Amino acid sequence: MADSAERPKPTRINGPDHSMPGWEWDLREQKHPHGTRAFVWVIRTIDEQDTAGGKVYVSTPESMFPGEDFVPLYVSDARRLGLALLAAAERAHHQAAGVTRLEDRRPKQNRERDQMS
Repeated sequence: MADSAERPKPTRINGPDHSMPGWEWDLREQKHPHGTRAFVWVIRTIDEQDTAGGKVYVSTPESMFPGEDFVPLYVSDARRLGLALLAAAERAHHQAAGVTRLEDRRPKQNRERDQMS
């Protein structure tokens, strides 16, 4: 699904006059049942190679300064995080629907072996 789905377009493209020029994506979470605060994740890539260093920058709603305080991730780690989020979302979706997946029924030792490889 990750390779076949259309990737979201950036929310904004910061020009060369911006302190961190490049592309940004804002992901707004659904409203939480308790509270009125907006929960926004900001994902950023930087155009300046000497600053970017082949990294993806992420600001979470729980950052000290959301939208301004970024954690750098190497590209490979960002990809692994994205795939882990997809896998976790898929499992949570199936659990909420009450659908047992075949991989949930595999013996524990097979799951542990697969995680090691």
